Amino acid sequence: MAGSIKLKLAACAAAVLAAACGGGGGGGGGTVASPSTPATPTPTPTPTFTLALREVASGLSEPLLLTAPTGDSRQFIVERPGRIRILSNGALLPTPFLDLSGLISTAGEGGLLSVAFHPNYASNGRFYVYYTDKFGNIAIDSVKVSASNPNVADNQSLNRIITIPHPTYTNHYGGMLAFGPDGYLYAGTGDGGSAGDPDKNAQNLDSLLGKLLRLNVDTAVAPLYNVPADNPFANQDGKRGEIWAYGLRNPWRFAFDPVDKQLYIADVGQDAREEVNIVAANTAAANYGWNIMEGTGCYNATSCNQTGITLPKVEYQHGASNVNGCSITGGFVYRGKDLPELAGRYLYSDYCKGFLKSFVYSNGAVSEQKDWAVNNIGTCRGSARMRRASST
Repeated sequence: MAGSIKLKLAACAAAVLAAACGGGGGGGGGTVASPSTPATPTPTPTPTFTLALREVASGLSEPLLLTAPTGDSRQFIVERPGRIRILSNGALLPTPFLDLSGLISTAGEGGLLSVAFHPNYASNGRFYVYYTDKFGNIAIDSVKVSASNPNVADNQSLNRIITIPHPTYTNHYGGMLAFGPDGYLYAGTGDGGSAGDPDKNAQNLDSLLGKLLRLNVDTAVAPLYNVPADNPFANQDGKRGEIWAYGLRNPWRFAFDPVDKQLYIADVGQDAREEVNIVAANTAAANYGWNIMEGTGCYNATSCNQTGITLPKVEYQHGASNVNGCSITGGFVYRGKDLPELAGRYLYSDYCKGFLKSFVYSNGAVSEQKDWAVNNIGTCRGSARMRRASST
């Protein structure tokens, strides 16, 4: 499973966690005492907090991601074959919000992989999609919502922002788009595919593969993006100005925590380790080590030069026969109101094991690592359903 991205499972791991917290309490009979001796009260059991999953939508085709514009009550679901569906008031609308299936290649790990809504979507109607085109290249396009129907996009408004050549191999496309707290569009690209980064793209600053890109898309004329002036390699010969960070293998999912202003990058490992990198959102030019390192270990070497490399804050080893997992699916830091017990916890899963785990990252330290022991959320991989976690 080395190099495998998470297709249907990603939507499950990123599902909205929202429900009321339940619990139990009460006490039994106390010890009988004489009238002169006060009875010793029986301690009230501490309510337990657990999570369970329930289905919220079915009839989907390989759902990868669930997201929504700021302040919008609808939920938008990305389907790998090229469609974005809307879940509104608990119902899946029959007409896709966007259908790009005629433009997309789904070979290998390709397809429609992500969508990001502009922070001012409510007023400008702009959003961005990340997919693999018919030639296997990475494509990032801008699109606008229809002027007459908020539940349908205007296909005629499709504009190419950037094309990133991805020759030879059909894996490691990366696939995540998200707007950062600075208002710029971030894109995570894979290293170009195969095993071990044979073309050495991740450490090559003249390649856009194996990188985290940072683009200013608030421009109305071609080119439809600008390189922010404070990008670390802007206007440097032999280095691509779009690069914000590098040394990534396959950052299938990353997320910004809007409260602590941290960036969480879940980078899929090779054969041995899975990792989560955590840095301040304004940290530029971080080198996450691939293919010099895989997680905290040197890759295919007994020793390596770790100078300038940012090591992961959390990692886990696959173990024999992938007993611990094989391919991380990054989620989000929970900042909702319905489950205060999850506040500040980063949730993630794994393609092979289908667990739901979390941890807290604060003041540079990781704590409260927990497996929530839910039913295997990987089972949604073949069921074309969306599920969400709730307390029990």
